[in-house]
Amino acid sequence: MNNVLPHLQTRLAKARTEEDVKAAWAQCFELPYNTSDDHDLYTPQVLFEFKLDTAISSVNGGSGGSPTPNAAVVAQVMYYLRRLKFGIADKGIPAQFCMADKQGGVIGQTAQWKEVFSDEAGIYDWDLRPSSPDPVLVQAIRQHPAFAALSALRLGIAQEADLLVGQLRSAFDAQGELAFGDKKQITETNFEDVFEYWNIVFGEAVRNGFKSSRYFVADIQLGKTQVVASEGKVYFQVGPEDVRIKKILAQDYERFWRLYEKVTHSPTVRGILAKIDRLTDEVARRKHGEFFTPLAFAQKALQYLDKELGADWASSGEYRIWDMAAGTGNLEYHLPTAALPYTYLSTLYKEDVEHCQRLFPGAATFQYDYLNDDVGNVFAGSEGRNGQLGLGLPTDATWTMPAALRKDLANPKLKWVILINPPFATAQQGGAMGSNKADVANTKIRSKMHDHDLGEVSRELFSQFLFRIKKEFENKATHLAIFAPLKYVNANNDQKLRDQIFQFEFRKGFIFSSEHFQGTSTSKSFPVGCLLWNLSKAKKLDAQKINVDVFETALEKTGKKRFASENRKIFLSKWVQRPRTSRVMPPVSSAINLKLKGPDIRDRVSDGFLGSLMCAGNDIQHQGATALLSAPYGSAGSHSITAAIFEQSLVVHAVRRIPKATWHNDRDQFLRPSTPPNVAFVLDCVVWSLFANSNATAAMRDVAYDGQTYQIENHFFPVLLSALVQWPMGDMDIAQQLPTAQDRFVATWLSQQQQQNALSDEAKALLQAGVAVYKLYFAQLNQLRTSKFKIDTWDAGWWQIRNALDDVKLGSDALEAVKLAHNALKAKLLPQIYEYGFLVE
Repeated sequence: MNNVLPHLQTRLAKARTEEDVKAAWAQCFELPYNTSDDHDLYTPQVLFEFKLDTAISSVNGGSGGSPTPNAAVVAQVMYYLRRLKFGIADKGIPAQFCMADKQGGVIGQTAQWKEVFSDEAGIYDWDLRPSSPDPVLVQAIRQHPAFAALSALRLGIAQEADLLVGQLRSAFDAQGELAFGDKKQITETNFEDVFEYWNIVFGEAVRNGFKSSRYFVADIQLGKTQVVASEGKVYFQVGPEDVRIKKILAQDYERFWRLYEKVTHSPTVRGILAKIDRLTDEVARRKHGEFFTPLAFAQKALQYLDKELGADWASSGEYRIWDMAAGTGNLEYHLPTAALPYTYLSTLYKEDVEHCQRLFPGAATFQYDYLNDDVGNVFAGSEGRNGQLGLGLPTDATWTMPAALRKDLANPKLKWVILINPPFATAQQGGAMGSNKADVANTKIRSKMHDHDLGEVSRELFSQFLFRIKKEFENKATHLAIFAPLKYVNANNDQKLRDQIFQFEFRKGFIFSSEHFQGTSTSKSFPVGCLLWNLSKAKKLDAQKINVDVFETALEKTGKKRFASENRKIFLSKWVQRPRTSRVMPPVSSAINLKLKGPDIRDRVSDGFLGSLMCAGNDIQHQGATALLSAPYGSAGSHSITAAIFEQSLVVHAVRRIPKATWHNDRDQFLRPSTPPNVAFVLDCVVWSLFANSNATAAMRDVAYDGQTYQIENHFFPVLLSALVQWPMGDMDIAQQLPTAQDRFVATWLSQQQQQNALSDEAKALLQAGVAVYKLYFAQLNQLRTSKFKIDTWDAGWWQIRNALDDVKLGSDALEAVKLAHNALKAKLLPQIYEYGFLVE
């Protein structure tokens, strides 16, 4: 590492990005480029965090003073140290950390910050991204005594540069007995990962038909092992009178226990002992994706319950826990062992019961069909009881439910937590999202729901669970922690569920992407929520602000999102007054393809028909089912566009198409505008729609349908004939149609707006670029494969024109100009969509 400083200064002078800075420091100190686990650069001696120019403050601390460290960057380092403390099993906590940029660096001693990154009291929000640390943590760092002692050393000052390089050299030269800044902690939460690492290091040495996990449990407890270094042996006390001797390399054993501290907390030891069988069979099975709810998010749900009910709620005996669709017990996997005596797990299948009995030996686990068993008993005395559903009061002999659970349900002093991932749609029990199985929805609960006129909601197993839960836990102090898509909060079809059943107080919750579930598509992800509700307090959803935390794939909290639970009466789908249909017209499935087969062909249009707006569904997941067509869309989910609703319809088209679809907003509902949009917004939406890829309008001649012949005109053609006849024309057959043609609706509409100078600059720019494409198209008609796109009339649609040009690679520059102008208008319209309340931001 001779001459490190000149080389470092030279490289940093050329740095233009944070990666350049990282490479300069790493190469000059000849450091292994270990950037795994989202660390900028990890070495066993020093943990690095690099910035381009913000690791140290750019403002001097007074005349001639030294710059101060950036507290937010120190906070970011604390996040990484905490990950090392409680996770990343094979990496120790370096004794020092270094924050460096182009100008210099700051070196800190990890041990001085132990109480901060350990945070045993849970003061700080560690779920946030390290790059966006908790402001409370940043403030605490500024006030921490060790922060004032941090010295920012600048490479531009010789004495400071020498000191900085010297300190790093000293750290890296300490290659012998490596002293870590703090020991890693083994907990009931992370012990499985620690065991995997322990097993890699020592598994072969201890394995002899006796489970290696038994040696591990002995090894982590203080006083249960004895090392005889001179013999290279470790004595494991695996039972009261059972000591086993294994040959283990002393340096391997010593290094492991320099990383970790022994477990001395008795409840933690008991919890790990109770879960010991999971270390072999369960870890292997779960890695093969045989289970449903992702364990990391199941664990996060318990943390949210801790925040709501207190850290010891589950083991206090004050609460009872019931999961009525426990399946393989994922939601309870991280429950503290002390909570199991107060836990009920019921599931439909015997195999799952046996599995959970092995996994949760202290819990009450039983086979139970929540949608059929004891329904008559639960609803006895309710209105409409008859026949086998609740005739007379239930007796002990009529119950399937265990007596202990019935006794607890009857105890008014007990509080309840329902922890559940109920089957969705027509899925089977066990929390298997998206499974489909015929006839399973025909349950006794569904019959009871019919008595309440709940309609199609009663077909969903998810709703059936909620219906019985509402009845069973009436007048009980109950919290519901439920994993599910957000359909029940805001979907059109779930309005009756919200009106009659789900009227509970929202407390807190989070969402994550459906792609975390085994077997779900990653190409079309949607939000899955774990929301916590207080069933003891009745409150309509549309009267509440449902703000949830958003977790990305790395289990980092990236922000908050609001879900608007609005009544479907104000959905955007109810905004346009759809005209009545009165005449037949050939239906299409796309721009130029007829739809001639299917159980529900829609081939009717209204008088004054200009085109149709396909707008199936009312949420962003149906964004792709939004298009403009020149004939009726052949299936449900469209309406005729007439002159009276032309502008309104094209606003709907633009509003549905412009927002970018993500997994976060996939189930967001479009709403009627909260205030009437102004003229400028309406006109911008119309012009944007005319040049959108979802404008699939087309003109076709002599279309045969149902024994008749039809002419399909493109009323969205934007150019007046008076201008068109002056353009170069590459096809004389098309040119000969013009003298007897009539201007189309959109051309006349645009002319009126232009005469009034009503269009915005962005709309004018888009229109100008679009008309240039039309002009190019007509000039090059003889170069195009017109028959491929069914072009044989003068009023070809935007879909036909752009695809015909692209087919022969003509007009790419002109089409690119349209794209740029189209995006500029989109950028103008997008924030207004939220301002007018079409979507809740």
